[in-house]
Amino acid sequence: MSSQLYPFRIHFHDPDLPPLDIEAPCVADARKVAIERRNVTEGAIRKVKIIREKANG
Repeated sequence: MSSQLYPFRIHFHDPDLPPLDIEAPCVADARKVAIERRNVTEGAIRKVKIIREKANG
């Protein structure tokens, strides 16, 4: 059984911090990576969304 990664976009409350795109197996792991990469607390994260590709016509 292989572990599938999903693309997440993490948005922060601070407008000076741009959103961060991360591939992770779950939301919790994506949050952990974002906290480490941006050196912020968990409360600094405003939302985490899965990036969905737009289907071509």
